[in-house]
Amino acid sequence: MLENQSFAARQKVISHRTGGIIAPENSLAGIKHARNLGFQNIHFDVRLTADGVPILLNQELLDPLTGTSSGLVSEIFFDQINGLDIGSDYGNEYIGEKLPTLYQALSTCVEHEMWPVIELKPSLNQEGAIAEISIDILRTVTQEKKIFPLIASQSALTLTTLMEISPDTFRGLIWNNELPQEASNHENLMCHCVFIPQQLITPELVNTLHQKKHSVIATNVNDSLEAITVVEHNVDALVTAQIDAIGPYFF
Repeated sequence: MLENQSFAARQKVISHRTGGIIAPENSLAGIKHARNLGFQNIHFDVRLTADGVPILLNQELLDPLTGTSSGLVSEIFFDQINGLDIGSDYGNEYIGEKLPTLYQALSTCVEHEMWPVIELKPSLNQEGAIAEISIDILRTVTQEKKIFPLIASQSALTLTTLMEISPDTFRGLIWNNELPQEASNHENLMCHCVFIPQQLITPELVNTLHQKKHSVIATNVNDSLEAITVVEHNVDALVTAQIDAIGPYFF
């Protein structure tokens, strides 16, 4: 289970989208803020631009993020969005915070000795490329110092590519509603862990996945009562956006 893995040897709480809800999500400032609170495990989302630059971003459309630029990230070149301010909504101290690349995020993790949980979110026809590019960048950044990443995705093709090109990388499957019906196909991905929304977690489900040698990571854990519940259900780790209320050593 996760306690035997280097990336989670000391902590079982993961900060969601870098800074949770109290710092710009998917940002370098968010990584540093979480580290200042004591977090070592940090989650962030990664998408590819039209010219193949992996950036930290959750949604596929830019409109909700910028209010000015529009379109799919996969159809926009990096130079068109490089320099976008993603921090203004989080307070004056974050004005001017820029949209970071995966290289910048991993370099920051190395600098602050943090262990990244990288969620790859490919657009159509990017499923293999996002894994290949991300692994190349990871190998470049970690030539001298390892940071024990966990790379997760909902895309079976992304995880298959990852398994083929970097079989030693710790892999995670993002739960979806079709997973129970497609269990055999997903089991072929040989993922080490499964990310499951806390509202779907039951003791029986956790026990079943543990018997299959999968770790269970609870997501969408947004208050202390939810955290206590999933801990009682014997999950191996949890992801929270409430990083000021659910600390790095919650359990």
